[in-house]
Amino acid sequence: MRASRTQGWPMPTQEPILRGDIMAKAEITRDVMTFWVRGGVLRPIEAPTGVGFKLRFEWYEANIAAIMNQLRILGVSIKGMLSICKVYRDAIAFFDGRGATRDEVHAMWTLDIIERNVIARRVKRAGYRDIVEAPGFDPEKHPRIAEEAADDISMEDELWAEILPWTAEIHGAQKVTLRVMELWQGMPREEFRRHLDPYVTITEQPEASYTSEGVAPPEELTYFWRVGESDDYRFIWGADAGKLARADGAKSMIAIDVSAVLRSVWNSPEGGASA
Repeated sequence: MRASRTQGWPMPTQEPILRGDIMAKAEITRDVMTFWVRGGVLRPIEAPTGVGFKLRFEWYEANIAAIMNQLRILGVSIKGMLSICKVYRDAIAFFDGRGATRDEVHAMWTLDIIERNVIARRVKRAGYRDIVEAPGFDPEKHPRIAEEAADDISMEDELWAEILPWTAEIHGAQKVTLRVMELWQGMPREEFRRHLDPYVTITEQPEASYTSEGVAPPEELTYFWRVGESDDYRFIWGADAGKLARADGAKSMIAIDVSAVLRSVWNSPEGGASA
């Protein structure tokens, strides 16, 4: 996708926002907003009611509302929306419960990639050792295999060699720090990977850095599909999303350019009532 710079609105803070602001950002009517709050699609911050009380929401509820509005237009039921919202909110609760910021989650994402790459290399190296130790192996004919098999660097040293460049200041708030490594040490890996994509998506406040020309390519779309005859929906993002959805038994899918939706949320004038 080609990109062109555009003048965006100042990036918002992550302070709670009011109902009218969500309506404006997500482009939904007051009736839809009221229905979603009553139905649990959107969750206001718990607070005592009283005269002049206005519903406030966590800022990311605007992201949820905008995505849900696209799904509503495409015919997804409120039960289906609730199943999708649960995935987003479970992801937020998972990382918030560990005290991790979004930047720290990105840094742990780096550690996850490094760790998996190092493990894959070590498995491959172990396979080379089996080849080298087999009768009849000639190291002169296969010098690369012999060299790989002879590499006896420890797991700790190999990991640190990969991690060290990511501790540099050039990586800004998403650099790997001692705190990040401590968080990662106690992180359940499968849960981390399951919650990662929903979390980084729903907690995004993208700048209007470019405007898309035409339809986004498949690898930039999020695919939503229903599981069986129930109202439960699953979703996944990326180049293989459509293939994975079909492997899961999806007969039909909804594809949405979520990045474009979220850019619209955070780079448009408020333009709505604040109540």
